[in-house]
Amino acid sequence: MPVKKITKKKSAVKSSKNVVPIKKTTKTAKESSSSKKLSVKFRREMEKILNGMRKNLLEDINNTMKTESDHLKFDVGDFYDSASSDRERELSLSLSQRDRQKLNQIEDALKRLEAKTYGQCLMCKDLISEDRLKVMPFTVYCVACLEEEEASNSN
Repeated sequence: MPVKKITKKKSAVKSSKNVVPIKKTTKTAKESSSSKKLSVKFRREMEKILNGMRKNLLEDINNTMKTESDHLKFDVGDFYDSASSDRERELSLSLSQRDRQKLNQIEDALKRLEAKTYGQCLMCKDLISEDRLKVMPFTVYCVACLEEEEASNSN
């Protein structure tokens, strides 16, 4: 199958003495990230990974809730024990809140898989690299857009 080339011509840069043309950048259609699609095999693999992550998180949240409810049944001790226990519960609930946020991100990723928009950056609409998706399957931004977003938030 012939490979269609996409050519972008950039304008010339003017210096004080002369005009220096900038080289054309040439990308094949296969190299253009917006023209790529995730393979069915990769999508299935990611769906399996996301469902596994979801299952593990639900189990962790369930165990945390059981531990907290069991703790309240047998809560006996002095003031210092109570303060320490309260701090441990607060930390545990904070961690489970992170788990719930992660669970929401995973469920959103599963919805995007179903809608066939999984792997598409929300900002630039280009395809997120498969390597990035393997590391963070529920990500919604490509690296370039994430860096741009973080830079704008830090200012």
